[in-house]
Amino acid sequence: MVSCMGSLWVALSFILSLILGFNLMSSAWFKNKNTSFGVFVQCEGKISNPCNQTCIAFRTLEEIPDTSWKISAVILFAGWLLLSFGALLVLSWTVIPAGLCQRRVCTPARHTQIIAVAITILGLLLFPISLRSTFANQICNSSLSYRSGTCSLGWAYMMAIITIMLSCFLPIIGRYNINEMKTTVLRSQLTQHMLVCEEHMY
Repeated sequence: MVSCMGSLWVALSFILSLILGFNLMSSAWFKNKNTSFGVFVQCEGKISNPCNQTCIAFRTLEEIPDTSWKISAVILFAGWLLLSFGALLVLSWTVIPAGLCQRRVCTPARHTQIIAVAITILGLLLFPISLRSTFANQICNSSLSYRSGTCSLGWAYMMAIITIMLSCFLPIIGRYNINEMKTTVLRSQLTQHMLVCEEHMY
């Protein structure tokens, strides 16, 4: 039976991986009045009227304008994949015997989530370097690394930062869940041992 903490671990793992994936597919990382761009998408048109925007997706690394942009895109995508894989591992422990949790699934899931968070943080830190690219300069008017010029920070970038900050708690919740399961298993074993002793006494 899955505990409340275990249910929270499963739910948060999936919700945060879905939100991060949605953010990566959004163009609202940096924006001005008529243009916005993200890791994999660029949109032209008034931000206030998204239905009339024309969006282009960067389908290959060659289409991404800058080398640092390509590196951060690969890192962020890898971080999202690891976070999603960690969520699948967390889900899988709900269908296996409790005794196998730590050895087979729970500990690898926690380690995967830790690595995913670290990699994604690195990608988020590297992405603003791409503001020095010719592509970003044309949109943001003389932007530099970590200086967005006339562009402003979009909601998707801020949401990605918040998402990965919340993801830092996933391994902590996972550790608490493992300890809780250990306690439950230990209590069950002690109860069985006491019942056996009582049977021998009578």
